[in-house]
Amino acid sequence: MQVFVNLILVSMIDPGIIPRNIDQSPVEEVGTGHGSKGRRVISVNGMEIKLKYCRVCKIYRPPRSCHCAICNNCVDKFDHHCPWLGQCIGLRNYRFYLTFLVTVLMFFIYVFAFCFWRIHQRVFRDDAGLLGLLRNCPETVALTSFSIGAIGFLGCLASYHAYLIAINQTFYENFRQRYVGFQNPHDKGILRNMKEVLLVPLPPSRVDFRAKVTPEIMP
Repeated sequence: MQVFVNLILVSMIDPGIIPRNIDQSPVEEVGTGHGSKGRRVISVNGMEIKLKYCRVCKIYRPPRSCHCAICNNCVDKFDHHCPWLGQCIGLRNYRFYLTFLVTVLMFFIYVFAFCFWRIHQRVFRDDAGLLGLLRNCPETVALTSFSIGAIGFLGCLASYHAYLIAINQTFYENFRQRYVGFQNPHDKGILRNMKEVLLVPLPPSRVDFRAKVTPEIMP
């Protein structure tokens, strides 16, 4: 049940979509910065970061954000677009994605333990060999094999995201090697990084999904 609850949460919660500059007014200022037209530079923990201009959304994207080509939206603290969920993973749903990942991993561990117990019974109590297992309970053998693969894959994925949390990087930043050769300005130490990702209250959504669609914002 917990798996389905987390699946619904991570799939339906706004990942952190940044509203577009619909009015064609001067682009949104993010923090305090300086620079010429088409370029903005802000300071994050004493390090200067250049903001990129999104020609689709017509805004200067905040640090760590990215425009998702699949969702066609700029997402704050963009991690990745999950093809299995059909949803971007960003600032507002990343912790639910982690919870979903851990609960699915625990579910497959439970399935593997139950199947292993069943196979143990068949082998030692009923004295059934491998052929006997395949003939009498092929579904248990298949489910055990699938659970082993799922546990390996999900375990590696969960460990990788635990590493990303510890160094305060997103998957997109780590994949692009954004901080190779210089210090990550967002890294605050392992404990503070974990607190920022898992315990800090989520910001409210900046998109009004109940607003009426007007011809000016239709593609």
